[in-house]
Amino acid sequence: MSNFLDLSRFKVSSINTNIESADEKLKIDYVYSAIGWFFISFFGTTWIPKSISFTCIETNEVFEHLTDKELIKYYMLYSKK
Repeated sequence: MSNFLDLSRFKVSSINTNIESADEKLKIDYVYSAIGWFFISFFGTTWIPKSISFTCIETNEVFEHLTDKELIKYYMLYSKK
């Protein structure tokens, strides 16, 4: 398996903003479970979110919403930090 994110597995916005676009073009929202927030708050560890939404800032379009656990793990492992 490659150390790079396969962008073909994810949707893009109507103006081709993708999940690894620059911060000024992309807003990422993570939704965590109560247990996830507990670990983040008290231990500072990263917990796998329940879902991730990607919004194009220029068009205000939510172009990708991840809820599949395997795809979320894949994104968290290989995305640019």
